[in-house]
Amino acid sequence: MADDGKLHRREFLTVSGRIAAACALGGLATRVLMKGGDNSDFDKPGTRYAWRINPDNCVFCGQCATACVRRPSAVKCVNDQKKCSLCVVCYGHVKDQYVDSKKINTAPKVCPNNAVLRKDLTGGIDGPHTYTIDQSRCVGCAECASRCSEHGSQSMFLIIRPDLCLNCNECEIAKNCPAEAVERVPIAPEDDFLGEYGMNHGPTQNGM
Repeated sequence: MADDGKLHRREFLTVSGRIAAACALGGLATRVLMKGGDNSDFDKPGTRYAWRINPDNCVFCGQCATACVRRPSAVKCVNDQKKCSLCVVCYGHVKDQYVDSKKINTAPKVCPNNAVLRKDLTGGIDGPHTYTIDQSRCVGCAECASRCSEHGSQSMFLIIRPDLCLNCNECEIAKNCPAEAVERVPIAPEDDFLGEYGMNHGPTQNGM
Protein backbone atom coordinates (compact mmCIF):
# COMPACT_ATOMS: atom_id res chain seq x y z
CA MET A 1 0.00 0.00 0.00
CA ALA A 2 2.89 2.37 0.77
CA ASP A 3 4.38 1.81 -2.69
CA ASP A 4 1.01 2.33 -4.33
CA GLY A 5 0.60 5.61 -2.41
CA LYS A 6 4.01 6.87 -3.59
CA LEU A 7 3.15 5.87 -7.17
CA HIS A 8 -0.16 7.71 -7.12
CA ARG A 9 1.51 10.82 -5.73
CA ARG A 10 4.26 10.62 -8.36
CA GLU A 11 1.71 10.27 -11.16
CA PHE A 12 -0.32 13.15 -9.73
CA LEU A 13 2.71 15.45 -9.61
CA THR A 14 3.73 14.46 -13.14
CA VAL A 15 0.30 15.16 -14.59
CA SER A 16 0.03 18.42 -12.63
CA GLY A 17 3.37 19.58 -14.00
CA ARG A 18 2.31 18.83 -17.57
CA ILE A 19 -0.96 20.75 -17.11
CA ALA A 20 0.87 23.77 -15.66
CA ALA A 21 3.34 23.78 -18.55
CA ALA A 22 0.51 23.55 -21.10
CA CYS A 23 -1.30 26.47 -19.46
CA ALA A 24 1.84 28.59 -19.52
CA LEU A 25 2.47 27.86 -23.20
CA GLY A 26 -1.16 28.55 -24.01
CA GLY A 27 -1.00 31.91 -22.26
CA LEU A 28 2.18 32.85 -24.11
CA ALA A 29 0.66 31.84 -27.44
CA THR A 30 -2.41 33.97 -26.73
CA ARG A 31 -0.27 37.02 -25.96
CA VAL A 32 1.78 36.54 -29.14
CA LEU A 33 -1.34 36.21 -31.28
CA MET A 34 -2.93 39.28 -29.68
CA LYS A 35 0.19 41.28 -30.44
CA GLY A 36 0.43 40.06 -34.00
CA GLY A 37 3.60 38.03 -33.45
CA ASP A 38 5.37 40.49 -31.18
CA ASN A 39 5.92 38.96 -27.74
CA SER A 40 7.17 42.16 -26.09
CA ASP A 41 5.79 43.17 -22.70
CA PHE A 42 3.12 45.34 -24.25
CA ASP A 43 0.85 45.15 -21.21
CA LYS A 44 3.35 46.61 -18.76
CA PRO A 45 3.23 50.26 -17.66
CA GLY A 46 5.69 52.48 -19.44
CA THR A 47 5.44 50.85 -22.87
CA ARG A 48 3.22 53.60 -24.33
CA TYR A 49 4.21 57.21 -24.71
CA ALA A 50 2.42 60.52 -24.95
CA TRP A 51 3.37 64.15 -25.42
CA ARG A 52 2.65 66.56 -22.58
CA ILE A 53 3.40 70.14 -21.55
CA ASN A 54 5.38 70.66 -18.39
CA PRO A 55 3.49 73.54 -16.71
CA ASP A 56 6.59 74.55 -14.76
CA ASN A 57 8.47 75.29 -18.00
CA CYS A 58 5.66 76.71 -20.14
CA VAL A 59 6.10 80.40 -21.07
CA PHE A 60 2.75 80.74 -22.92
CA CYS A 61 4.45 81.72 -26.17
CA GLY A 62 1.47 80.83 -28.35
CA GLN A 63 3.33 78.29 -30.50
CA CYS A 64 0.98 75.50 -29.38
CA ALA A 65 -1.87 77.03 -31.34
CA THR A 66 -0.01 77.19 -34.66
CA ALA A 67 2.72 74.53 -34.57
CA CYS A 68 0.46 71.52 -33.97
CA VAL A 69 -0.31 69.51 -37.11
CA ARG A 70 -3.95 69.36 -36.02
CA ARG A 71 -6.33 72.22 -36.80
CA PRO A 72 -7.43 73.35 -34.33
CA SER A 73 -4.55 72.38 -32.08
CA ALA A 74 -4.65 69.37 -29.77
CA VAL A 75 -3.46 71.76 -27.05
CA LYS A 76 -6.21 73.16 -24.86
CA CYS A 77 -6.33 75.37 -21.81
CA VAL A 78 -7.89 74.15 -18.57
CA ASN A 79 -8.65 75.88 -15.30
CA ASP A 80 -7.87 74.09 -12.05
CA GLN A 81 -10.91 74.88 -9.91
CA LYS A 82 -9.01 74.04 -6.73
CA LYS A 83 -6.51 76.85 -7.40
CA CYS A 84 -8.89 79.37 -8.97
CA SER A 85 -9.70 82.38 -6.77
CA LEU A 86 -13.26 82.64 -8.14
CA CYS A 87 -12.75 86.37 -8.67
CA VAL A 88 -15.50 88.74 -9.76
CA VAL A 89 -13.10 90.04 -12.41
CA CYS A 90 -10.79 87.34 -13.78
CA TYR A 91 -7.45 88.22 -15.38
CA GLY A 92 -7.89 85.39 -17.85
CA HIS A 93 -11.41 86.44 -18.74
CA VAL A 94 -11.65 90.20 -19.41
CA LYS A 95 -8.98 92.66 -20.52
CA ASP A 96 -10.03 95.56 -18.29
CA GLN A 97 -9.50 94.69 -14.64
CA TYR A 98 -11.29 97.84 -13.54
CA VAL A 99 -14.47 97.25 -15.51
CA ASP A 100 -17.76 97.81 -13.71
CA SER A 101 -19.23 94.54 -12.44
CA LYS A 102 -22.43 95.13 -14.42
CA LYS A 103 -20.48 95.44 -17.68
CA ILE A 104 -18.24 92.36 -17.40
CA ASN A 105 -20.36 90.18 -19.68
CA THR A 106 -20.14 92.71 -22.51
CA ALA A 107 -16.56 93.87 -21.89
CA PRO A 108 -13.74 92.90 -24.32
CA LYS A 109 -12.46 89.43 -23.54
CA VAL A 110 -8.90 88.10 -23.28
CA CYS A 111 -9.66 85.00 -25.33
CA PRO A 112 -10.11 85.83 -29.03
CA ASN A 113 -12.64 83.00 -29.30
CA ASN A 114 -14.54 83.71 -26.05
CA ALA A 115 -13.63 80.26 -24.76
CA VAL A 116 -13.45 81.33 -21.10
CA LEU A 117 -16.91 80.89 -19.59
CA ARG A 118 -18.02 82.75 -16.45
CA LYS A 119 -20.74 81.51 -14.13
CA ASP A 120 -22.16 83.24 -11.05
CA LEU A 121 -22.19 81.04 -7.94
CA THR A 122 -24.35 83.17 -5.67
CA GLY A 123 -26.71 85.21 -7.80
CA GLY A 124 -24.93 88.45 -6.92
CA ILE A 125 -22.80 90.38 -9.40
CA ASP A 126 -20.00 90.88 -6.87
CA GLY A 127 -19.98 87.35 -5.46
CA PRO A 128 -17.68 84.43 -6.37
CA HIS A 129 -17.70 83.15 -9.94
CA THR A 130 -16.40 80.01 -11.62
CA TYR A 131 -14.41 80.09 -14.84
CA THR A 132 -14.22 77.14 -17.20
CA ILE A 133 -12.82 76.67 -20.69
CA ASP A 134 -15.09 75.77 -23.59
CA GLN A 135 -12.94 73.12 -25.25
CA SER A 136 -14.79 73.43 -28.54
CA ARG A 137 -13.68 77.08 -28.83
CA CYS A 138 -10.19 76.85 -27.32
CA VAL A 139 -7.33 76.76 -29.83
CA GLY A 140 -4.47 76.69 -27.31
CA CYS A 141 -3.38 80.30 -27.83
CA ALA A 142 -2.45 80.59 -24.13
CA GLU A 143 -3.70 84.18 -23.78
CA CYS A 144 -5.84 83.44 -20.73
CA ALA A 145 -3.23 81.19 -19.12
CA SER A 146 -0.53 83.81 -19.65
CA ARG A 147 -2.50 86.53 -17.87
CA CYS A 148 -3.59 84.16 -15.09
CA SER A 149 0.01 83.11 -14.55
CA GLU A 150 1.30 86.67 -14.47
CA HIS A 151 -1.41 88.36 -12.40
CA GLY A 152 -3.72 85.68 -11.04
CA SER A 153 -3.59 82.42 -9.11
CA GLN A 154 -1.90 80.43 -11.93
CA SER A 155 -4.89 78.11 -12.09
CA MET A 156 -5.07 78.22 -15.90
CA PHE A 157 -2.56 76.14 -17.86
CA LEU A 158 -2.15 74.25 -21.12
CA ILE A 159 -2.37 70.53 -21.74
CA ILE A 160 -2.04 68.32 -24.80
CA ARG A 161 -5.29 66.44 -24.90
CA PRO A 162 -4.45 62.71 -25.33
CA ASP A 163 -7.73 62.05 -27.11
CA LEU A 164 -6.91 64.72 -29.71
CA CYS A 165 -3.14 64.27 -30.01
CA LEU A 166 -1.98 62.25 -33.03
CA ASN A 167 1.05 61.12 -30.99
CA CYS A 168 3.51 61.96 -33.77
CA ASN A 169 6.97 60.47 -33.42
CA GLU A 170 8.36 63.98 -33.77
CA CYS A 171 6.02 66.56 -32.27
CA GLU A 172 5.99 69.87 -34.14
CA ILE A 173 5.02 71.71 -30.97
CA ALA A 174 8.03 70.27 -29.16
CA LYS A 175 10.28 71.31 -32.06
CA ASN A 176 9.01 74.90 -31.94
CA CYS A 177 8.71 75.34 -28.17
CA PRO A 178 11.31 77.94 -27.08
CA ALA A 179 11.21 76.75 -23.46
CA GLU A 180 11.44 73.01 -24.23
CA ALA A 181 8.30 72.55 -22.14
CA VAL A 182 6.90 69.76 -24.33
CA GLU A 183 8.15 66.32 -23.37
CA ARG A 184 7.39 62.71 -24.22
CA VAL A 185 6.60 60.57 -21.20
CA PRO A 186 5.69 56.90 -20.70
CA ILE A 187 2.13 56.15 -19.65
CA ALA A 188 0.27 53.05 -18.59
CA PRO A 189 -2.60 51.83 -20.80
CA GLU A 190 -5.18 52.91 -18.23
CA ASP A 191 -3.67 56.34 -17.61
CA ASP A 192 -4.02 58.62 -20.66
CA PHE A 193 -3.54 61.61 -18.33
CA LEU A 194 -7.20 61.66 -17.30
CA GLY A 195 -6.25 60.72 -13.76
CA GLU A 196 -3.27 63.05 -13.67
CA TYR A 197 -5.29 66.11 -14.53
CA GLY A 198 -8.39 64.89 -12.67
CA MET A 199 -10.81 66.18 -15.24
CA ASN A 200 -13.79 64.81 -17.12
CA HIS A 201 -13.67 65.88 -20.74
CA GLY A 202 -17.30 64.95 -21.23
CA PRO A 203 -18.60 63.20 -24.37
CA THR A 204 -16.46 62.25 -27.34
CA GLN A 205 -13.81 64.84 -28.07
CA ASN A 206 -12.49 63.63 -31.41
CA GLY A 207 -14.90 65.98 -33.10
CA MET A 208 -14.35 68.60 -30.41
